[in-house]
Order: sequence, then C-alpha cells, then structure tokens
Amino acid sequence: MLGQFFTSAVCLAMALFRLVLVTPSSFEFYTLLCSMASMIVQIFTYCWFGNEVEIKSDQIAYAAFESDWTKQTLQAKKILIIFTIRTQKPIKLSTFNLFYLSLTTYMAIMRSAVSYFTLMRQLNTPK
Repeated sequence: MLGQFFTSAVCLAMALFRLVLVTPSSFEFYTLLCSMASMIVQIFTYCWFGNEVEIKSDQIAYAAFESDWTKQTLQAKKILIIFTIRTQKPIKLSTFNLFYLSLTTYMAIMRSAVSYFTLMRQLNTPK
C-alpha cells in the first residue's frame, strides 16, 4: 500500500507533466486525463474509508455510554466499563505504521504530486 501511494504520487505528477506537453483535445490528452482521474479516485477511496473508520470508531465509546447501561447487571456494567476504556482510542488504518489512511494523507499525496510536477516543469523549462 505504501508503494502504491508513493508511485501514485509520482505517476500523477508525470501524467500531469505529460498532459501539459500534449495537444489539448487529442486522444493522448484524454487518455492521460482518464488515467489521472482513475489514480485520484483509487487513492481517494482508500483514504476516505480509512477516515470513515477513524470517525466511526471514535463514536463507539459514546454510543456505549448512551445505551441503557443503568438497568444492566453488575457483571454487564463491569464489562461495559472495560469496553468503554478500550474504545477510547479511535481505530486508525495505517500502512506499515508509517502513515494513516485519512483525508489528511490524501491531501499530502496530492500536494506532493503537485510539487513533483512543479519540479519537473522547472527542470524542463529552457533558460
């Protein structure tokens, strides 16, 4: 997954760079545009659902508190206390414990792709 994100950022930058160089309205232009769109959607999907898992798991402890726990047995109350303590920390999906799948990560990937594109464009510009 880490390799996929890194290569996707580089591929996006390269596709954007080639998109600038080709003739607009050509077949290659639309091919590159579709390729870029599919890469963006693929990365966004992983990051979106990773973010959703984090948000939903953050609400588990509160949902347990909101349940009708006062009418439960003493054993059930003890289990609910342990459950609530264990669900205080939200679940975060990560890739090799390097970064989390979230919308913040998605924006970082997009920013790095634009930075790579800018670098390639500056290196290609004649002086």
